[in-house]
Amino acid sequence: MLAEKIHIEGYSEIIRNLTIVPIDDVVNSSEVSQAQMQINLLHENDDGYITIALKKDNNWIQHHYKVDKLKENIGKVIGVKDANIYLSPNSFYKPKRRIENIRKLNSLFIDLDYYTLEQYKGLSVEQIVWLLEKDYFKKSVPPPSFIVISGQGIVIYWLIEPVPYMALPLWNAVQKFFLEKLKEIGADAKSIDAARVSRLSGTINQKNGQATEILVFNEERYALRDIQENYLPELNDYVKNPGVKKRGRKSKVVKLFNLYSLHHARLMDVVALQNFRKGYCRDENGELVEKSQRELMCFLYRYWACCFTNDLKKALEDTLEFNKGFICPLPESEVRSQTSQAERAYKEWLENEFDPRPKEDIEQLKINFEEGTVKKKNRSGYKYKGYNYKNTTLIKLLNIIEDEMRPLKTIINTKEIKRRNNQNHKVKRRDETGLTKRELEKLNKITAVKELKDKGLSQNEIANMLNIGIATVKRYYKKIKEDFQKSLVS
Repeated sequence: MLAEKIHIEGYSEIIRNLTIVPIDDVVNSSEVSQAQMQINLLHENDDGYITIALKKDNNWIQHHYKVDKLKENIGKVIGVKDANIYLSPNSFYKPKRRIENIRKLNSLFIDLDYYTLEQYKGLSVEQIVWLLEKDYFKKSVPPPSFIVISGQGIVIYWLIEPVPYMALPLWNAVQKFFLEKLKEIGADAKSIDAARVSRLSGTINQKNGQATEILVFNEERYALRDIQENYLPELNDYVKNPGVKKRGRKSKVVKLFNLYSLHHARLMDVVALQNFRKGYCRDENGELVEKSQRELMCFLYRYWACCFTNDLKKALEDTLEFNKGFICPLPESEVRSQTSQAERAYKEWLENEFDPRPKEDIEQLKINFEEGTVKKKNRSGYKYKGYNYKNTTLIKLLNIIEDEMRPLKTIINTKEIKRRNNQNHKVKRRDETGLTKRELEKLNKITAVKELKDKGLSQNEIANMLNIGIATVKRYYKKIKEDFQKSLVS
């Protein structure tokens, strides 16, 4: 046991201090080249943090590096021969591998566990790739950029022009579309999490001792919008304008895109609220306190994470990390138990997926959150199964004040909506110089007054000619004089 602990601590030293730890073993240059190629393909010019992870038995160790440091020192990780090594295809704006920290989405990817299906169990990788090229690539899904042969199954990658986290709902919709198209040949539903890590080429799969290799098809990157337009054209109008409303029943793809977009926005909002409050909670009197809505916020985080990522294990892990963001975090056991209802609600929500038929209202679910002597009950029946809270409900439950709505995406009231609309209209009214239509008209009149004044016309003549009052002309005279004096000083 002690020897094993020392062994794991040695791995942790390597992963967490990659830039300074010395190389003890001679490393195969071909294996290093394969790993560097995968890093290059995914993360060229990436300015975010990239996760490198190691798994040995039940021990998981991960750390984050910028691309140049990781690529330069990857040979030290390749030298670890008795553990599984993983790399994040996407990057993060801070060294925490959570969905809300996504910096850049660099690729689409699907794990293909074809060996779990009876009809494909005995096929070689070459035969599976031939089958994909024959029946799927250029038909159901685009041709891949590269494939990682992971020792058992394969991971298919489509490189895309890097897009920021705002494109996550669209990325997620395309991922789920690819998953549906490749499900019959073994696509793994857990492989579509944007914060996921996948096996690194040049390493060894510890389950069977097989080497992980990379097979490159094309290094050019797709535009995510091009893939969407070519393979999910029904989303065109909704991607261009999320607020678009169309008559008639929406397709199941459109419904899901709208729901995933909402779940992602809700998830980002609950994180933004925690950050805005600096880890405190707000009680019913509007005061910031250390203990109040922690269970509720953790529950909401876990539920929306489940719905968006479809990965229950990762959703729980991220919820436990989210809990650490409070000034006074809940005990881990309490987070697990108090938010477990989120998984049940998520499984009920899944019954809505890919089913275009109208849904019947389900029996009202109730969930209680207790904090000291305070008990809150919520949840009313909705058309869709699962927890579908209205903004007004969330604002009341979370005691959100108006200032806190400013950084939020969706959990806002009608007053904040009106403020944003007015702000948007104000911006639209401004021309390229930053002036509104009225300000531009005033500037033009002042210019006209100055030109007529320079020609020797009197104030009355100018007023009559421009059809403005004499008081306005006098005011513009004063403005012209002030501007002239300022120009002399400058």
